[in-house]
Amino acid sequence: MGIFDFIKGNKKAKSEKTEKPSPEQKLFSEKAMEIVIPTFEKFGFIKHRIEIGKHSSIIIYRKENQYLKISSTTYPTDYPYCYNIIFGEGDSEDVLEYDWNSIALWRFKKIVEPKSKASEYEFPTKKGVESSLENANNELLKYGLTFLNGDLNLFHEIRKEQNQNREPYKIYSPDKNGKYQTSYEPKSVEQKKKYS
Repeated sequence: MGIFDFIKGNKKAKSEKTEKPSPEQKLFSEKAMEIVIPTFEKFGFIKHRIEIGKHSSIIIYRKENQYLKISSTTYPTDYPYCYNIIFGEGDSEDVLEYDWNSIALWRFKKIVEPKSKASEYEFPTKKGVESSLENANNELLKYGLTFLNGDLNLFHEIRKEQNQNREPYKIYSPDKNGKYQTSYEPKSVEQKKKYS
């Protein structure tokens, strides 16, 4: 069964927006559904949203206040192309919430095995899709097991460390003399305090 058959078969998903997907994103998403999603489901996560586009894909599964997201990009401006498995808590739809309240799997790996090489996954070519996603799934089970089991202590620790080193979003706006002034966006100031 292809990804589009799977989407059609489950009407419970919140959003199933799809534009004409590129062959790369379609193949990546189909293989992610075959290889990684059974792990999500094994731990009680349920499909929330799937979007497959020309240059990106998002697959989100939720369990109560937690969510798991597979996010990929092949936008020309995002080179080198990559994908991530992301752990989150709270609202997976509000950009200011998920930007401050989620963590990529590679950050878990970096904390659990500090000497390991940890970064985003390179977006795989046609031949390497299965092996790349199998590796990501193995790392999900190895480094993300606490989160999968509902223990958020390590997640909160990593989130705090990640957000302590970030600045709130900046807003540049002209004053009455036409000179630009910098201020912090209030909601992101609030999110930094809350999640640092």
